[in-house]
Amino acid sequence: MCAQVDATTFLSFVCKACHQEIEAPAGMARREAECPACGAIIEVPDTSEPGTIWAKAGAEPDRPTNEQVDAMKSRTIRIELNDQW
Repeated sequence: MCAQVDATTFLSFVCKACHQEIEAPAGMARREAECPACGAIIEVPDTSEPGTIWAKAGAEPDRPTNEQVDAMKSRTIRIELNDQW
């Protein structure tokens, strides 16, 4: 992964403890964080999980419609970078 990551690049995944969909800046890949929903310690993956809003095309057989993506965004929690990053 390059040292400079575009601030608009995100990864999405699901917390294994509470099943909340989470969005995190790509710069947090492979780092531990706290789930903003349940507080469990999670590791941000280096690629988005299939079925989440930032999954790559082809990662799931049926791509969601624009309306479905908007609905998914409203249920996704984003991890924000703190000042130490």
